[in-house]
Amino acid sequence: MLIQVPIEFRIAEEPDLPGLEWMGLFTRQREIIASAFEAQRRGEALMLLAIANGFAVAQAWFDLARSGGRECPRLWAIRVFPPLQGVRLGTRIMAEAERIAASHGATALEVGVEWDNRRACRFYGRLGYEPVGEEREEVRYSFEGTEFQMEVDQQILRKPLRPTVGIPMSNSF
Repeated sequence: MLIQVPIEFRIAEEPDLPGLEWMGLFTRQREIIASAFEAQRRGEALMLLAIANGFAVAQAWFDLARSGGRECPRLWAIRVFPPLQGVRLGTRIMAEAERIAASHGATALEVGVEWDNRRACRFYGRLGYEPVGEEREEVRYSFEGTEFQMEVDQQILRKPLRPTVGIPMSNSF
């Protein structure tokens, strides 16, 4: 039996932030979520959400301040709510992210993938992303007064985008 639920793609708004913790799955990253939203307010990021019945079922965040900037933004925090993985939501949010980036003049899109995440590497490969380099990123955040730090080794994948003409979304590039 196939159940169809309408999906709306839109940019995150402040009331969405608690829901992006996904019922405790990302509570420890509350500070990162808030920081990404503040970067969006400054025009340095964009938090794209896939919404079903008021719930963010997938998300993909654009970093517009990294080396590629607006011409080649980096996507990160690309997530599909775990019970809904495998039903093409990842493909749909990536297509929407590519459409938004291209409609705002980006010529390519990048994503960083941890080396041991073979499933994600295959997924991005199927979408046309190819390796262009590697990077070690230091991530720092705090949760309930405790500071956390981790290093993430990842390969950088890039996909050229076809130019499109679109209606810019509010709060976008």
